[in-house]
Order: sequence, then C-alpha cells, then structure tokens
Amino acid sequence: MKEMPEPLEHKKTLVFFVDDEPVATQLFARTCQQIDLDCRIFLSGEDCLQQMYRELPDLILTDLNMPEMNGFELIHTVADEWPSIPVIAITGQSTIKRAVEAMRLGASDFLKKPYQLPQLESAIHRCLQYARVCKNHGTSKKTGALQSNSFGMVGNSAEMWRVFKNIERLAEVNCPVIIQGESGTGKELAARAIHDCGNRSTQPFIVIDCGSLTDTLLESELFGHKKGAFTGANQDRVGLFEAAGGGTIFLDEIGNISDSMQAKLLRVCQEKEIMPVGSNRAVPIHARFVVASNQNLDSLVRDGSFRHDLYYRLNVITISMPSLAQRRDDIPLLVEYFIKKYSKEYDRPIRQFSPQIMNRLCQHNWQGNVRELANFVERCVIMVEDDCLDSGVEQLLLLGESATLGDVDEQVSESEPTTLEDVEMQHIHRVLEMVGGNQVQAAKILGINRSTLWRRLHP
Repeated sequence: MKEMPEPLEHKKTLVFFVDDEPVATQLFARTCQQIDLDCRIFLSGEDCLQQMYRELPDLILTDLNMPEMNGFELIHTVADEWPSIPVIAITGQSTIKRAVEAMRLGASDFLKKPYQLPQLESAIHRCLQYARVCKNHGTSKKTGALQSNSFGMVGNSAEMWRVFKNIERLAEVNCPVIIQGESGTGKELAARAIHDCGNRSTQPFIVIDCGSLTDTLLESELFGHKKGAFTGANQDRVGLFEAAGGGTIFLDEIGNISDSMQAKLLRVCQEKEIMPVGSNRAVPIHARFVVASNQNLDSLVRDGSFRHDLYYRLNVITISMPSLAQRRDDIPLLVEYFIKKYSKEYDRPIRQFSPQIMNRLCQHNWQGNVRELANFVERCVIMVEDDCLDSGVEQLLLLGESATLGDVDEQVSESEPTTLEDVEMQHIHRVLEMVGGNQVQAAKILGINRSTLWRRLHP
C-alpha cells in the first residue's frame, strides 16, 4: 500500500467522478451542486490516480466501460493502495455478473445508468457511512468488503446499513437490547457484533436457546444450583448469568419462555442478582442482556403471552433484522461469500452461477432467509460437479431443503405409500452417510441445529 497524502481541507464531501463521456461528467457536476458535494471530474482512470497522490477524496464514482484503464482496473488499484476510500461502480450495461465482479475487486456499491438523484444520494450516503464505520473499528474494505463489514455480516443494502449503524451506536453503551427478525436473518450475528465491538469484548459472550430447554433445565442453566437441590444435583454448579461475568448474555427466542421464567427474569433485570436453585443467598451479576425473538414481542405483550413489565425493562433499544426479501440486492454478495466459504471448507474448486441463475436466486422466495440461502449454496458446492454451479439448481429451488441430495421421490415407490416422517428420516440418514456420520456437518446441511437433529434421530 502506498503512503497516503494528507487530505486537503475542504468543507464539503469531496467526490472524484471518472467517466470518459463529457456529457456524463457535466451532468454529474450539476448534480453535485444540487446535493452540496464538492467534486473533481476525470475523463480517465489514470488522471484520477495521478490526482490521488496530491489529495484524497471521500468517495470515488467510476464508470466501468472506459478505454485504456477501465473501471475494474481503477477499482482494483484503489482497493489495493487506498483501501479506506469507498468506490461506487457505474455502468450502462448492468448485469448481476458485472456487479459481483466490481464488488469482488473492491467496489462498495453499484449503480446502473440511467440513475435517479435519490438513488445516487442513497448510494453515496451508504458508502460514506460504511467508510466511517470501518474507520471507527479499524477495518477496511480491503480486508473483505465483499464478504463482510467490520461486524461480520454481508450486506450493502440500505436496510443492512441501518442495522450496522445501530450496532455502532449500541456497542459502547450497556443498555439491554431486543433483536427481532425472522428465523435465519442473523440475530445472533448482530448480538455478537454488539458484544465484540464494545467495551465488554474481552469478557464472555454466552448464548442460551430459550426454546430448546424446559423450565427446570433453563432455571438451572441460568441461575446455577447447589449440591442436593434436586435429584441428580451431585455438586454445586455456577449458572451462566454468573459465568458471564462482565460480558454479554444472549437469550435467543425469549418469546418461548414460560410465565414463571418471565417473572424470574424480570427480577434479575431489576435487581441485578440471581438466586441459585437450592440456595438462600443472592449472587450479584454484571452481564449485559441482549435478547432475540422471531416473534413480534410487542404483539405478544398485547395478547397477554409476554409480560409487559419484562418487555419494557428489556426494550430500551430494538434492532429489526431485515428478511432476505427486504434486501434482495444483497443476494449476489451473499452467494459469492458462501461459494468461497464452502469451496474452501469442502476443498472444492471455486465456481460461479451463471447470470441467468443468479437472477433466479435473487427472485426466489427464501423463507429461511440467509440461513436457507447458505444451505442452498452449500448443497450446490458439495453436489455439483460441473464447471458451473447451475446444474441441478432448478430441482433444488423447486424442492427446497428436501432436495439436498436430489429428488426424494426417487427413494419412495408410488406403489408403497409412506409417511412424511419416514421420508424425512431417509433424507437425514443419507446426509449423515454423505458426511461420514458427522452430526455437526449434517445439521448444517439440513438447516437445523444439532439438538434438533439429535431429537429427530432419538424420538
């Protein structure tokens, strides 16, 4: 990376605009006046780079189709030498494949011609906001803008920028947080980002799945117990609230806990202390509470299934995780990320989907959100042998998760009716066979957690 010159003092946001068409540069210059930006105009990528050794912009917008040094080469050079400066790629030949390629080389966003002023303003705002977040957390787009931002989540959509901004604001404060969103939207990732970016990052981050434990087990896990408190309590056990120390307790699917556990949790939130099962001595706790639900807690309060006093105690700040349907523009980035991840994990060559199939993926209804998309890409990386990942995609999209290893109907004779449970068990055993009995890998491919897989195998 080359030594950076100091940015020149300028009151307005400084934007470099690169396009070999004079009409486009004149139009952009007039647009900058309307939205109060300071701009420099360049007709070639080489001219832009020469100027960057004299002054640094806050943002670069570049056309992709230019003679000599094209936009892809400019993006790659800027990403290598000035990784903290965001770049927006612009082209009149907009395809998903070109967008992914520009992002892979280091672009922060993508606009297609002709763009409208609100689209331009939105893209500029997102990129400048992202650059500020990277600066605050010591990261840069060179370390992986395509794969993630500084919070470990993939996305350049406006919806995800709102999530990133909320995480940035909440990281250094210690108030309770509610994270809501459909299953598979990344609620735990957001909770972990709040923890990792804040002043509690050196302390434990403890995850508790409230939906997978009975009241008795949940109370023992959270509060701990004394020896002899109940049958099987052969020794004292420290509860997770106490074990978290000054870290973060993440209570996932909190909407599933019973009324009695809600009452006990309310007391913990109010008094900042716990009472281990079988003990008469309170233990102070110092952990921060972050909770999540795939249900709308406000609606649960209104219908009486969730305590209003606990809700208002926890609901200092709420982060809403967008569904994949609300941020379809992020799908190419997510697909690219998962292809690289699973190709490395399973020692497969890195391949791509064709632009036609990528368009299908962008329009598909991913009911399981990012988790379902990840599982789909993982199946393709494992099962498809061709140079392109398109093979078998039609079947996988139509059959959903049940098509992990092909059409399940082939395994069941039409003349021998069977139950859905039987088909499911056949499928589970085939996946287990494929991964050599590794239940962790099988659960990932099936899109369920390991405890759910264990319960399916031991009804």
